Amino acid sequence: MLWWLRVRALPAVLAGTVLTVLLGSLTRSIVVPVPIVVGGISFPLPMAFLLPLVPVCLFLYGYGRSDAMAERTAVRRVALLDVAAVLGATAVAGAVGFHSGTGVMVARDFAGYLGVALIVRWCAGMLTAGLVVSVFPFVCASLGIRGGVPRVWAWPFLPAGSVPAALEVLFLLAVGVLLLWRGPLEWSRRADLAAA
Repeated sequence: MLWWLRVRALPAVLAGTVLTVLLGSLTRSIVVPVPIVVGGISFPLPMAFLLPLVPVCLFLYGYGRSDAMAERTAVRRVALLDVAAVLGATAVAGAVGFHSGTGVMVARDFAGYLGVALIVRWCAGMLTAGLVVSVFPFVCASLGIRGGVPRVWAWPFLPAGSVPAALEVLFLLAVGVLLLWRGPLEWSRRADLAAA
């Protein structure tokens, strides 16, 4: 168990998650200009939408440090521990962010980005997952906002109380957790080994 905690860098992930949600609640006014592809020049992207990428990248870093062969032959079911870590970090983010609308949005975006990262990791490996999840909010901002109003598929930018955004995030996280439980595809494992 201590080996798993150390390899996954779980204390850093949990600390990063808590700090991200707290900082995201406070940095709503800091924005990054993002060019809009259709119908405008740029969109001011609040930093709060980018901060959840930090703990997601820490999660990917922890999974990338693992030895797949050792985990396959481990006595404990490592996938069960990984699922518990993902659900626990999501619950911690939700509990910390519950105090404000921005905190709820940051916690929701953390869960959604983590779901996207887990899905892409299962299909294409760790490096591709890190790249896709890092570009994802910029793609949503660039293609998913028309006239200052986000489309329904651009869930990171929907308001905190948006039911479609919550359902999309729950779906992404549920699929990501199921794929995490199953383990990555064989060629995805090979891609991770080649990158290491």
